[in-house]
Amino acid sequence: MTSRIKQVLRPALPPHVSLPSKPVKAVRDPPAIPFFKDPGHTIPTKWGLYRPLLRLTASTETSTSHVSIGREIRERWKATKGLTSVPKVRSFLSEYYELLDHLISDKAEHVKEVKILEHKLKEKHDKADLEKVRKIEELKMKHEEENNTKPKLTGSFHRPTLFNIPLPRMKPQPKSIGSMIHNRLRSRERRMVKRKEYSSLLNDMKLEVNFWNTLQSQSQSKLEENNNNNNNNHTIVQVQVDDWNISKDPRSPGGWDGIIKNEIKLMDERFKKENRRSEMIFDKPLLDRIAKAKERKKLWWKSIKEKKQQHSNQSS
Repeated sequence: MTSRIKQVLRPALPPHVSLPSKPVKAVRDPPAIPFFKDPGHTIPTKWGLYRPLLRLTASTETSTSHVSIGREIRERWKATKGLTSVPKVRSFLSEYYELLDHLISDKAEHVKEVKILEHKLKEKHDKADLEKVRKIEELKMKHEEENNTKPKLTGSFHRPTLFNIPLPRMKPQPKSIGSMIHNRLRSRERRMVKRKEYSSLLNDMKLEVNFWNTLQSQSQSKLEENNNNNNNNHTIVQVQVDDWNISKDPRSPGGWDGIIKNEIKLMDERFKKENRRSEMIFDKPLLDRIAKAKERKKLWWKSIKEKKQQHSNQSS
């Protein structure tokens, strides 16, 4: 039978030795620095390897024999400059130190290997350039097709909502309609958040005004009591009380809550405008266009069915 008491396995220590109450947190190593940003790689790597490689493979007026190798060097160093793994960095640098030795060497076998490498890299880059041009042409053609494709009426209705007036359904739907609905939707969401915030601010301002009014009424009552006492003693003390409700701020001509009330009023008008937009109805010319499009669609489907029927009869 197992005990329900939690078993704690601890070593048997002398009485004067106490176990630490909290475990010691492991200290994390600092984040690794990419080798290309490491100051220790500046002279041996950047100055002693990368720059000589670019210098030896640079195209000049008299020689363009190592252009592809130079391009490959720039692309690979740009892609691997963030390496932090020591084995990967070591193998990467060893590879290019070997390439540097081959470029400097005058041996026939080294020169032959460099030429073969240049030829392979040239084929690789030509293929990549052709693929890039092909993708650009495809995107351009697709964009032209989308622009040249005229939207057609489908014969159905795009019901009015808070964000659009009554519209006919079109295929493909113009991007302007989709972006309009999207922008109005986001604008309404922002306006709702702003309206809620302004309402809460207005309530806070009312509470603050009531608080100051109570303080002012108390000070006014105390002043009247003092004046009554002074009248009994045949002395009059004139104290001018500043009514802050009367002295308006010139920056807010409508009063202390004029600006915020105007903003809330404008937002409410926009909400009402959206409600009126959602209650709009289709006019007669638009209904006629939709009906004609629906009739054309029926005739098109009928012709498709007839063609399929003729094809099935011929095959049978």
